[in-house]
Amino acid sequence: MRDLDPAARESMSPRRFSRIAVPILSLAALAFAAGHAHAQAYPKKAITYIVPYGPGSGNDVIARLVGKKVSENWGHSIVVVNRAGATGGIALELTANAPPDGHTIVIASTSQIINQHLSKVRYDFLRDFAPISLSGSLPYAISVLKSFPVNSLKELVALARAHPGKMNYTGTIGSIAHFMGEMLKSAGKIDIVMIPNKLVADAEADVLGGRIEIWFATVSSTLRHARPGRIKALAVAGDKRSTELPDVPTFTEAGYPTLNVVAGYFVLAPAGTPKPIIDTLNAEFVKALADKDVRAGLAAAADEAKSSTPEELA
Repeated sequence: MRDLDPAARESMSPRRFSRIAVPILSLAALAFAAGHAHAQAYPKKAITYIVPYGPGSGNDVIARLVGKKVSENWGHSIVVVNRAGATGGIALELTANAPPDGHTIVIASTSQIINQHLSKVRYDFLRDFAPISLSGSLPYAISVLKSFPVNSLKELVALARAHPGKMNYTGTIGSIAHFMGEMLKSAGKIDIVMIPNKLVADAEADVLGGRIEIWFATVSSTLRHARPGRIKALAVAGDKRSTELPDVPTFTEAGYPTLNVVAGYFVLAPAGTPKPIIDTLNAEFVKALADKDVRAGLAAAADEAKSSTPEELA
């Protein structure tokens, strides 16, 4: 075989490869170290966990139960902050515009997905957020005041047909309650009017005060007033009856399967949050959601604990 010339031999020598490879490997090591440093230095302060609705809402119940366990397990403070308004739009915008450093997260739900398609919002789920994990699912229910003269969903629809435009329901524009009200109007061929409310507490006050006849709410919110007998639930969503309201039929059993709505809840960070931080948050939330006490607490509020990887949620 013909001898290689000196230049060729130099290009293929171990010394030449080392001069090329060492800088490349060093850059890779620096990139890995930078990502590792992000995770090691995080968090640097308390994490703000934003809830798009007021105290007592489905998002709020889940955020407080799970957030408390994450804090206990992790040893870092998670502060739950309620920022109600615009069907969750205010909370979503605050999160989208926060620094992408893992110190601001939000618990969003199906309502915000619906609202993005029905209202003009200043956020986009695909563009503005980095998914962390699912957090749970919660069925909805339809209720009326205890003294209201109906005892089933069919009786409610019959009464509404007899008095078109005279009965009200409460919700926020673009929310699940708004969606369910429209579905009931269509399925039942009735005319009922939505009275917008910003907070769950306002809706509860209007229902209990007799100013609103029909209340669409999560089973979690419904239970607070159904258990002591202030309201009566007429139907609940889900494939089977709620263990907390075993005598209440499902929407399918009540003859209105299109109202079978179960809300999903999920945790998001601002887009651009480093992956090591997302992975750290995911691990902590998954761990908390697997805790038996957390699962029992959520089950007592009719919520089913669920978790996921960020990729499954994307």
